[in-house]
Amino acid sequence: MTSALILASLALSPYTPKGPQVEFRLSNGFAFVITTDPKLSPRTVAHILGLVKKGFYDQQRFHRVESWVTQWGAPQSRLKPLDSEEVGNGGSGKDIPVFEAAPNVDFVRGIVGVASTGFQVPGDSQLFILKQDTQRLYGSYAVVGKVTQGMDVVGRIVKGDRIKWARILK
Repeated sequence: MTSALILASLALSPYTPKGPQVEFRLSNGFAFVITTDPKLSPRTVAHILGLVKKGFYDQQRFHRVESWVTQWGAPQSRLKPLDSEEVGNGGSGKDIPVFEAAPNVDFVRGIVGVASTGFQVPGDSQLFILKQDTQRLYGSYAVVGKVTQGMDVVGRIVKGDRIKWARILK
């Protein structure tokens, strides 16, 4: 068996979460949808859905945009300059109680995770979307779900773009 066939046989099956969907509508009118995975990460997803219900993400800006990742969820991004140290470090003030690993999820384009201060730390409110496969993150961050609509929109987000609102669809 060739090494390519061995690697292909080891690849995980496609990740298809089936939880509530959250739409993030941007101030420019475009939107993307995340399908969450409460089966994989029940406490993490419940925490994020609770923040969405409270309007926590409304009017926030994307404070980190790199070739491989887009990140938001810092409430200070609403008003403070994006280069302020406070913006990248802030959250809702209530950490997720436990780190929930995602052992069967490849960290590929479209995966949504919870940013944190380190390896297997639960985090709080800051979310990231992978724009490129990034397997080095495997096992390090909790997975919320996957972008199931609007990945092209995610690819066009620039640092400072604003979220008009986030809503649970179903």
